[in-house]
Amino acid sequence: ARAVHPPYEVRCPLHGSIAFDERERRIIDHPLVQRLRYISQLGFAALVYPGATHTRFSHSLGVMHLAGQVFDNIAQASPALADAGYGPEALAYCRRIVRLAGLLHDVGHPPFSHSFEPLLPQRRALPLPWDWYAEPGQPEQQATHEDFSVAAVHALAQERPRLLEPGEARDICALIDGRISPGPELRAAGRRPIYPLLKQMISGEIDADRMDYLRRDAHFAGVTYGLFDLPRLIQSLSCADVEEGLAMTLDQNALYTYENFLMARFHMAMQVYFHKTLLPFEHFLQRAVEEGEVDVRMDGSLESFLMAREDRVLEALYRAREQPWSGRIVNRHPMARLLQLEDVPGEAARKRVLQTAEALRTRGIQVVHLREARALSTQGAVGSLPIYVAHTALGRTSLRPLHEVSVLLERYNRVFTIESLYCDPEHYEAAAAALLPLVEPAGRG
Repeated sequence: ARAVHPPYEVRCPLHGSIAFDERERRIIDHPLVQRLRYISQLGFAALVYPGATHTRFSHSLGVMHLAGQVFDNIAQASPALADAGYGPEALAYCRRIVRLAGLLHDVGHPPFSHSFEPLLPQRRALPLPWDWYAEPGQPEQQATHEDFSVAAVHALAQERPRLLEPGEARDICALIDGRISPGPELRAAGRRPIYPLLKQMISGEIDADRMDYLRRDAHFAGVTYGLFDLPRLIQSLSCADVEEGLAMTLDQNALYTYENFLMARFHMAMQVYFHKTLLPFEHFLQRAVEEGEVDVRMDGSLESFLMAREDRVLEALYRAREQPWSGRIVNRHPMARLLQLEDVPGEAARKRVLQTAEALRTRGIQVVHLREARALSTQGAVGSLPIYVAHTALGRTSLRPLHEVSVLLERYNRVFTIESLYCDPEHYEAAAAALLPLVEPAGRG
């Protein structure tokens, strides 16, 4: 009899042992995935939180692990899957796809994560499988890390020998990028569509990505904002057959567990991801590239993408440390925050900040205006399916969309924006004195 190779394991500070099989190992060992060892999870956050040096690679392993746990729990807890015609073979395929989507969901991230995205090329420059898209978008649009992830997964299906079958690659990409439609194998796996459910596991309101990065980022940053009851949250998930297909459900008794998860996202965003010191450093990197101090642009080819690692960017910044923007990063010269407006919707706030910045510049005070926006919820996003809360009473179960049940989700289901003005620390006192008369009237109103 042929011996069965035991699964491989790595140790994770959050999840303990993470197991994977031979096929997953070969994908993990591919250079496109190994490149994530050189992409930090939080960009410049280590300048403020010295422990936050963890990588997209460790996060991706964690998401693969949690995606498998979520799938297993739902498969065991949900008669709806069997009722919809999903037998052992179909479930094994779906489990494989959702774990690989968890592993590969971030494979397209550029150096310093979101800091570098404004510097990416147009989508037309990437080797994208355009025939996979139900909504291809415009080729002249700027590429995102999701576009590079799709290009990388597609490339894994072109390897010889193949690491992925073309149908598997397409189904994985459909879970990563909602514009891609799943292939025939996933569509034919059962009598009712399972794609909506699998998509929610990877990029939904309660997904494996957020489950991992919140706890991982909090752990390595040394903060408690991202803590929530992960085992309880996973155990509370199931699925139901709704009009659109199979959809994720949350047990009514775990509503507060979910809301704790939601608040962890909000607090991590405001205290870590939007930290006042980090935003200017992202600006410095963009200016250093735009003004030619460092040559780290990605041309869209997977060859240049493979070489786009943070160690190479840092090396280029060190070589250019006599230049204005590179020097600020290398020598850690932060800017002082003069003004910050948090969560003020509409163009009125943006106009006010821009007018204030221009008024300061007319006084000879150079300021930098920065704007950050982040959606804390996927509820209402294009193509997203709501999670339903399962309420059981008198032996009957009813379903209500999560946003109709959770007061906190209703409150935080929007894009949060931060408008800020910064100046050099040595000019802070003069800038603050000039700024005070400009903002006092608004404060009285």
